[in-house]
Amino acid sequence: MKKVYIFDLDGTLLDSLNAWDNIGNKYLKTINVQGSNDLDEQVSNMTIEEAAHYMKVHFGLKQNIDEIKEGVCTQIKDQYMYHILLKPGVQTFLEKCLKQHIKMYIFTASDLLLAKLALKRLKIDQYFQAIYSCDDYGYTKNQPESYLHLIDGIGYKINECIVVEDALYAIQSAKQAGLYVKAIYDKNNDNDWLKICQIANQNYISFDEMEV
Repeated sequence: MKKVYIFDLDGTLLDSLNAWDNIGNKYLKTINVQGSNDLDEQVSNMTIEEAAHYMKVHFGLKQNIDEIKEGVCTQIKDQYMYHILLKPGVQTFLEKCLKQHIKMYIFTASDLLLAKLALKRLKIDQYFQAIYSCDDYGYTKNQPESYLHLIDGIGYKINECIVVEDALYAIQSAKQAGLYVKAIYDKNNDNDWLKICQIANQNYISFDEMEV
């Protein structure tokens, strides 16, 4: 049986979730709009496209969705270009997969340009067959259909794929889609860790522990 890895990006491969703290309000400030204290919470499980739509409606923005997305990405771009690091053990694990001729993909809710900037700087882009965004399929990781469409698109079967994720909602969706899931710990999901461990097939504190 083939084995294919599908990795999440932020919080899984990249130690990047803190970089997104308050980013929506930072963008709103640049266009002289008062944000809200709960904005991070409201958009935490959304794609950038969905978050842009939420901000446009909730704050009555005159900017179109693409302009809002571009504005948000501008606020975070420097972090991906210069600062965000890999989670511990990531490169070693990817190298092990490569040596075993295991195909690897990335499936992210983040902007593809930001993802590619970080992957190239961190010199791990060469490990992956391709990088896909939720926006490519019109579903979020709250929906099992996102994984089903991805797997169909890359030409594999459900039982050939292993998903590596850090977020509870994404792990729940992947499991509902029938996928084998390896959970990786991230401090931003600490409150969900016990439930994550109950749902995922395997769970790890770091990639240093993960078996290929």
